[in-house]
Amino acid sequence: MGLKTMLHLGFYIIQFLGVFVVSAQNTLNPSELKEDFQLFRKALEESHPGIYRYAAKSSMDGSFESIGTELDQPLTQQEFYKILNPVLTKIGCGHTKLMPSEDKGFMYYYNLETLFPLKLFLDKNRAYVRYSFDTRVKLEPGTEITAINGMGMDKIIDGLLKNLFSDGHNQTFKYYELNRYFNALFSNFYLEEGKARNQFNITYKHRGRKGSMNLHSVSYQIVMEHDNAEQNSIPYQLEFKNSKTALLTIRTFWPDEEKYNFEAFLKESFAQINSNNIENLILDLRGNEGGKDAFGSLLLSHLVNAEFRYYDKLVVATNERFSFVEHAQLPEGYEQLRTLITQTEDGEFRWEHNGNLGVQTPQENPFKGRVYVLIDGACFSVTSEFCAVANHLDRVSFVGEETGGGYYGNNSGAFAIVTLPNSKMKLGIPLMAYYIAVKDYEFTDRGIVPHYQVQPTIKGVLSGRDEIMERTMKIINKG
Repeated sequence: MGLKTMLHLGFYIIQFLGVFVVSAQNTLNPSELKEDFQLFRKALEESHPGIYRYAAKSSMDGSFESIGTELDQPLTQQEFYKILNPVLTKIGCGHTKLMPSEDKGFMYYYNLETLFPLKLFLDKNRAYVRYSFDTRVKLEPGTEITAINGMGMDKIIDGLLKNLFSDGHNQTFKYYELNRYFNALFSNFYLEEGKARNQFNITYKHRGRKGSMNLHSVSYQIVMEHDNAEQNSIPYQLEFKNSKTALLTIRTFWPDEEKYNFEAFLKESFAQINSNNIENLILDLRGNEGGKDAFGSLLLSHLVNAEFRYYDKLVVATNERFSFVEHAQLPEGYEQLRTLITQTEDGEFRWEHNGNLGVQTPQENPFKGRVYVLIDGACFSVTSEFCAVANHLDRVSFVGEETGGGYYGNNSGAFAIVTLPNSKMKLGIPLMAYYIAVKDYEFTDRGIVPHYQVQPTIKGVLSGRDEIMERTMKIINKG
């Protein structure tokens, strides 16, 4: 329980357990729907330690009660999913998830043979073409898509944002997922299972011209071939930009430990940085969704020259046995672990067995130069924890976009994977609320807002420019 489970990793468990997919033609009757919903609500209220962290109990109660009014007629699994999911997002927890089926790839649940064929770049309420998964499509990159199947992109984006999870009221993590998984999300929420068309009608505009066309759908396999080609397999690396500036890139805090030794990498990297008398360190954390608790505090220990606190407290909902255990996959040794939960005088339940709760010690020869941390909406979980404490200690300057993870902490750690008995959907509930040892931050329900905000543009993306890095180098060169 001392390790934080990475967002996606937590749900690989679901695939391992083997999920039985409800057929698109099968419907759930009202009594089955209500039974699943009652378990859904009970499990969240009983075990989620942050269910009221950003949303008042009265607000969540109202949302739950509104669901009950929609379950008086038969629904397909997808229809049921579309009712439950937006209510779940109101909790404001990026680690909470509802997975309706055994997915081939994260977020791809429905209509896998009829996916939207364009890779889009979403910027606020506008969408631009990056490329097409179908080589027959002759749309120039940068073309703005204004509507799909008669629905305006602003309305589509707004609807999808309401179905995406993030910490608090953060939006950058939602846009990160929207850019990465638009094809899946559009199929999940705007195409009806069993009735999905194999063509999409789009309207567009480019260089002052407007037009429309029909596009053929593509399969999940084709989309994945492109997406996999974009993945960077190197988890971290050190480079020297010039004689005074080093670049340390860390793409994950959950590397394959059989291939990579993160502690040794940090030790060797900072030895090189110091021996080369580097004055400016660029720490690129973009795209880093998190990983192990200890790796965040370990990285920070190489950047500070005094003791520091990292976690303030870890809170759980209860030390009682969950009433829904027969429907849940719980952490290994759950019955024994819950006996180690302590209760404070004010009734709060705490987990006190985590190394990051103690005072953290700096490394013998920490880096003492200037540190510029590159961040974006994908900086989540452990990554945002590191950023929050580094910001609180006033040790670094941030460049880029607001982190996806909350400044004051998150809900994660161990998970309960609850199977709804009739729909077979899987509800992933984080069991631990992490509170970071920080205070006096302006944005109580947001991530780390960078000192230098840089929003990537479609022009930059298409030209292969790294606009955030360019801005960082300008800041460094100005001294």
